[in-house]
Amino acid sequence: MAAERFGGGGAAEGPVSEEAPKTAMKYDQGIAKPIEPSMASLDSLYNDIHYRALVTTRTLKLDSGYGISSVLGFALGFAGACLIAGLPLLYFFLV
Repeated sequence: MAAERFGGGGAAEGPVSEEAPKTAMKYDQGIAKPIEPSMASLDSLYNDIHYRALVTTRTLKLDSGYGISSVLGFALGFAGACLIAGLPLLYFFLV
């Protein structure tokens, strides 16, 4: 029944022989040891990603600091410009 299910038909098969395999099996060879992987390409990829992450972090910190202090810097710059330009004009119109 299983032979019919998996595509075998009983009539066309030849006789089954119980001969020993022609090559002897070798035992006591230990366990298989895999080849050591080459980590050079993975290390260079890791270093590249690490470097880019550090640069991105530093850039974001710089932009964040600039964005926070830009309003204060603009206000101080505007006040300084008003003083530099306003004092001579004030002196001219008052005297």
